Amino acid sequence: MPANMPFEIQEEIIKRVLPVKSLVRLRSVSKEWKSLIDSSKFITHHHSRMNQAQPHHLLVSYKDKVDSEVKYVSVVDDDNFPQQKLFCSAAAVSPTVKLVNGVLILGCSHGLVCLAGASRDQLNRLIVVWNPSIRKSVGIVLPFGIHVFGFGVCPKTSDPKIVMIPRSVGYHAIAEVFTLSSGSGAWRSIPMNLPHKLYVFPHTPVVIDGVMHWAAYDHFVQTDDVVHRRIISFDLTSEEFGEVDLPDGLARLARSRSLNISKLNQSLVVLDYHSSGDGAVCDVWMMLQNGEEWPADNVSAA
Repeated sequence: MPANMPFEIQEEIIKRVLPVKSLVRLRSVSKEWKSLIDSSKFITHHHSRMNQAQPHHLLVSYKDKVDSEVKYVSVVDDDNFPQQKLFCSAAAVSPTVKLVNGVLILGCSHGLVCLAGASRDQLNRLIVVWNPSIRKSVGIVLPFGIHVFGFGVCPKTSDPKIVMIPRSVGYHAIAEVFTLSSGSGAWRSIPMNLPHKLYVFPHTPVVIDGVMHWAAYDHFVQTDDVVHRRIISFDLTSEEFGEVDLPDGLARLARSRSLNISKLNQSLVVLDYHSSGDGAVCDVWMMLQNGEEWPADNVSAA
């Protein structure tokens, strides 16, 4: 670009660049360009344009039968997905990702993939945040203890965050938050301040509109056959914990019934698995967008 071109015009031109690899190269042109491309405002704008311009992909992990290595492929998530016979392209795996054994995908957001597992020597537990587009990743050693983890990106600052909460949550429970862009390389302690003693299910949390959700049940409000279920929430912007109220039909369930959470069209969904006379059944409940009500009717599928 001409040296005398106003920076505002340069910024508008750079905003039209979609390939992440091209943006990575442009960061080395000047300090001004690097500062622009690294800014939260630019990252949010670019992510929005990418969502509009490119199809969504599914990341699939599998263990190769030949070399026993865990490998990843990207599959286009469109109407032709059921007919796809071959994976579309092999995802570039960085060296840090290859250090993780027994991989669990914690989540994906803003082009980042968060993986959890043990180091190859089994001495440490690791979380790796990986950007397949530019083949870069960051490894974070986890503290010892029995914890549940979550990954999300703050919608206000575009900061990737890892959240670690204890499986058993007491009145004075402390959560730990790791913000990748902070540069400190340390976990921060945040009081959970929840009104109940809870046991959190070890499932991957669901992130909707910048809020994480975990399924849990109350330590004390239970009998031999009935458990009081709850949902813990964590706002990635305010970094505050809360609880989501469930309807009576879900809040008190038999211990034998399995409760999972998911999302559909950016709405929180609860899946209630149980048995009936005709076999296994899954009742699907969806929270309305106002965040306060659930539909009166549930959908059952055998």
